Amino acid sequence: MCRLRVRARGDVGAGRLVQTRLGDERCGMSPAAKGKAIDERLAEGRVERKSVPLEAHGEWVTPDDRPDPVGILEKQNATRVPELVPIRHGRMIVSPFTFYRGSAAIMASDLSRSATTGLRVQCCGDAHLSNFGLFAAPDRRSVFDLNDFDETLPAPFEWDVKRLVASVVVAARGNGHRRRDQRAAARSAAAAYRTTIAKAATMRFLDVWYTRFDADKLLADLGPKAKKADIKSARKVLAKAQTRTSLGSLSKFAQRVDGGYRIKQQPPVIVRPPETLTPAFEQVIRQGLADYARSLGPDRRVVLDHYHYEDFARKVVGVGSVGTEALMVLLMGDREDDPLFLQLKEANTSVLAPYAGAGEYKHQGERVVHGQRLMQPASDAFLGWITGTGKRKHEFYVRQLRDMKGSAAVETMTPSRLALYGQLCGATLARAHARTGNAAKITGYLGHDDTFDRALERFAVAYADQNDADYAAFTKAAEDHRIEVERDV
Repeated sequence: MCRLRVRARGDVGAGRLVQTRLGDERCGMSPAAKGKAIDERLAEGRVERKSVPLEAHGEWVTPDDRPDPVGILEKQNATRVPELVPIRHGRMIVSPFTFYRGSAAIMASDLSRSATTGLRVQCCGDAHLSNFGLFAAPDRRSVFDLNDFDETLPAPFEWDVKRLVASVVVAARGNGHRRRDQRAAARSAAAAYRTTIAKAATMRFLDVWYTRFDADKLLADLGPKAKKADIKSARKVLAKAQTRTSLGSLSKFAQRVDGGYRIKQQPPVIVRPPETLTPAFEQVIRQGLADYARSLGPDRRVVLDHYHYEDFARKVVGVGSVGTEALMVLLMGDREDDPLFLQLKEANTSVLAPYAGAGEYKHQGERVVHGQRLMQPASDAFLGWITGTGKRKHEFYVRQLRDMKGSAAVETMTPSRLALYGQLCGATLARAHARTGNAAKITGYLGHDDTFDRALERFAVAYADQNDADYAAFTKAAEDHRIEVERDV
């Protein structure tokens, strides 16, 4: 009798990963028995349709007791840096799409009221189009993947898919695309998710775990399917991303001062503390870096030991996260051309937590780091977390500031380019979900026809309408001086 107890992938439940135990009955399984196990998971997924029909995902009607969307944002602002909140509003008010980017908390509340399955995965929590992009894997090859995990948490898989597909319609509307093109792009993104998760269900799990989307291979594969102009544009984005390194950032963000380097001020986006407070702040940063090192593996600590602290500044980043504390820290090696820029970003409770459960990790920075590692086959080598030493004990996660990062200009995409990009994001999201969810069970639930795709298309259109209404309420709040707005920052 086999006594080996192996814990493998499974559903996600009660706000934390619930592992599927492969015990004595699974050891030494014949291929036929393993096939039967997959068939059982497919059947379990089909049973889920009785509780939550696929067509139900197409429904969105504004509830009478729906919370005030501006109020949700104001509640978030209460814990943010007060002088940065108007900048957050200024970045959100640019368009319905930028508003959507900053409204993850609003949509999380809405998703909790929509049709919801029991098929849980490690969710991104904010899987809109602009939260996918390029970055360098530890082997220095450019990969395409999800790149924002501030809200990651175990939750129903469809919440991520709905967030993504609705963003396709919001973006398409902003770009002036025809309604039929908007709907087609949303439908194709959902279809890409469904077919990719179905493919994962047929793969060995190790193959699923290691699968990643290398940028060069993606472009080669897309070549026969895409327009030449689209491929040319993608290659430009890739080439630009490959110049965005710590060394490339040195001249952009720092300057020589008294034999060392100091970060340049660019108020209000990049700000150093007053000179009188600099020593105290630097002591806090140095202590934080020591704590951060303890969150790294031994091999990463060896690398970090080759660098010394040089300077730091506050740096405003993103749209929805503006107002949370975010610092850039410059470390230098023994050579003048050997910088390492790190970003310390405050991590708050996930917007999904009130509805999906708090999750396994009490430290919010640790939650982000482990969620990212679960969803990505290749993550930033310097991911870690720290706790601040101030009164509020801010929790941060740490990553490289610029490591060959690049993103697509969603707001300027043509209909064909947006549709193609939506498909890529849908496939990427499915690959990420297959790492922690049960791909066979999700596939059994989704089926092999386009019922789910068309339901998500309807939802995306309806929720884009909701987003337009929320954006109108947000702009009115600005006009009525209920909220303060600082534009063009």
